[in-house]
Amino acid sequence: MAEAAAEETVDAGGQPVRFGTFAGVIRPGVLTVLGALLYLREGWLVGNAGLGGALLVIFAAYAITGATALSVSSIATNLRLRAGGAFAIIATALGLEAGGAIGVPLYLAQSIGAVMYLYAFTEGWAYYFPHHLPGLVVAGAFAGVAVLTVASSALAARAQALMLFVVVAAVASAFGGWGTVETLQVPQGVGRFPEGSLLACFALFFPAATGIMVGVGMSGSLYKPTSSIPRGTMTVWGSTLAVYTLGAVWYATVVPREELLTNKLAMADHALMGEVVMLGLLSSTLMAALSSLVAAPRLLQAMAEHEVVPASGWLRRVTPGREPRNATLLTLGVCAVGLTAGSLDAIAPILTSFFIMTYLAINVVVALEQGLGMVSWRPRFRIPTFVPLVGALGCVTALVLTSPAGGLPEVLFVSGIYAYLSRRKKVDTPWDTVQSGIAKTLAAWAALKAAQGGDSERNWKPDLLVPVGSEAEAKALTPLAFAVTRYRGSIKLVATRDDAGLATLLDDQVAYLREQEGFASWHLMPEERPGQAARLSINAMAGTFFAPNLLVLSARLIDPAIVQEVVDHARACHIGVLLAFDDPARPTERVEAVNVWLSDRSPAWQLSLQMTNLDLPVLLAYLLAVPEEAAIRLGTVVRSEASLEDARRFLADVIELGRVPRAEAIVQHGGFLDALHASPRADVHLLGLPETIDLEALGRIHAAAGAPCWFLQDSGQESALA
Repeated sequence: MAEAAAEETVDAGGQPVRFGTFAGVIRPGVLTVLGALLYLREGWLVGNAGLGGALLVIFAAYAITGATALSVSSIATNLRLRAGGAFAIIATALGLEAGGAIGVPLYLAQSIGAVMYLYAFTEGWAYYFPHHLPGLVVAGAFAGVAVLTVASSALAARAQALMLFVVVAAVASAFGGWGTVETLQVPQGVGRFPEGSLLACFALFFPAATGIMVGVGMSGSLYKPTSSIPRGTMTVWGSTLAVYTLGAVWYATVVPREELLTNKLAMADHALMGEVVMLGLLSSTLMAALSSLVAAPRLLQAMAEHEVVPASGWLRRVTPGREPRNATLLTLGVCAVGLTAGSLDAIAPILTSFFIMTYLAINVVVALEQGLGMVSWRPRFRIPTFVPLVGALGCVTALVLTSPAGGLPEVLFVSGIYAYLSRRKKVDTPWDTVQSGIAKTLAAWAALKAAQGGDSERNWKPDLLVPVGSEAEAKALTPLAFAVTRYRGSIKLVATRDDAGLATLLDDQVAYLREQEGFASWHLMPEERPGQAARLSINAMAGTFFAPNLLVLSARLIDPAIVQEVVDHARACHIGVLLAFDDPARPTERVEAVNVWLSDRSPAWQLSLQMTNLDLPVLLAYLLAVPEEAAIRLGTVVRSEASLEDARRFLADVIELGRVPRAEAIVQHGGFLDALHASPRADVHLLGLPETIDLEALGRIHAAAGAPCWFLQDSGQESALA
């Protein structure tokens, strides 16, 4: 049940002790699995569910742990496990946030698991001393185990050889009871479940099968973990399954049916030598409790090493002999609180939920690793893809059916830990995970579907291409690009000059944009003549995923001689253009009001899905306004008073059919520059870009507006009414 007696055991000289497959995986696994539930609850399981029902429960539990054991064996041969067992597996694949979300409940399960074994010891003790108070017995057993845990974590490993002999002798003595029975009982196929449903039986029995993966936690103490873990884990799984299956048959054929429900120590009473069985029960339960209290602090200390848990600085400390003393003290405190549960039956279902969550995560990790088909997934122990999927499905089913609230509390608990760790800046996974592989696989699938589906106005979002040739240009255009794409879209910055200062600035800017959850990147494309980089970038990226659909230029910093050339090339390639007249002292990042100016369309004030130099300004105004709930004004200046009413209706239709929020229409008659100067204040004005560009004329418009002006050319892919 515990993952390991210790992640790394040390000898008297402080040197790591390495184990082979038998000593490091098989022996601790068998000792952990063949414990309390074999002696104290399997008989009750058979009496309650019948032989058929008991075997169904056993096979269901072992199907889940078997699939998980195969998944663990496979992933153990594909990476070098760090300290922490299952926490290390999940953290390596999905990051420290996911590792901590599973590691914390696993730590609690290991800590509380010792409580279950201590209560099992108390039940066995009552067989010899029925008049001793159970509370004092369990407290005394806990005190003894606690002293041994603090004194020496290597004690469990040293005692395992003797304990295995005792357990084997106890099992042999129990099965020897077949020879003492004159008449075998007739097994009951399916019981009447007088003391619990089939699901209750599963929840009670499942912890018995969880110790098969004890070797994972011993990976740091194995000579060859890549071979020992698969061989040892599957050996433990197969051998203990055989013992529990044979044990169910033994109970059904040796012990009378009525006694199975009333006598929890029936195995000792009907064994060849009951004293040997009781010795096996008492020694295995104490051994398992000791192993749990040694394993849990190692897991806690491993999480503390990566700042996953609170008080990590205190919990990560170890003694000169590498003992996690502080983590051990906390674990003993958790165990002491768990003793208030009162019985073995109250503890087992809690452990079932926590272990199922852990096994679910392991199977999901392997299913992802194998399903992504990444080159880095090259395990020496390969399993069919359906195995982790079956394991994950079995875990979900078991969690929903056995948890009192359908697994919701456990899911909320794990999700809460993940959300907490995701917000902590201290938690930063220092290695590569499969998350990027998942993202790239999904992106590749999406790119294929997008390419097959073609372009659609409904799917439009701003994918910006921003050529910059100086630090001043980067500082001016990056805030503008972020303002446009912070709600939706992507940014591709192109450095047109090989300059160390510019490269450093772009690195910093891209890092900032990604921190703000923006999709940003940059690359170098030195140009031999002005405008060359923009044209080449448009051509090179035309077939890429998130291909640029909007070219961003700074009117202040671009060479006037090449503006028309670059804009014409963008138009020919169906790329939109944003030519910005900005304010160097006030970069456009956040806006409170946006004014959109539409040209006079007299006399044809008619709406259509695509309208030249209207769609892009309206859509960008919406994107600028959404994050800050800014006001949007749609304005136009008509040459004839007769067109005023048609213009108002047109703008009202654009606002209504375009679903433009917080928008109002402004319709004026007269000179455009005068109307622009007298218009309500705005943080940015959006206007159409004429086919023939006159920078001086556009500059006069900028001066009249008294605020940044963006002149926009549609690409033909946008539609404000779509």
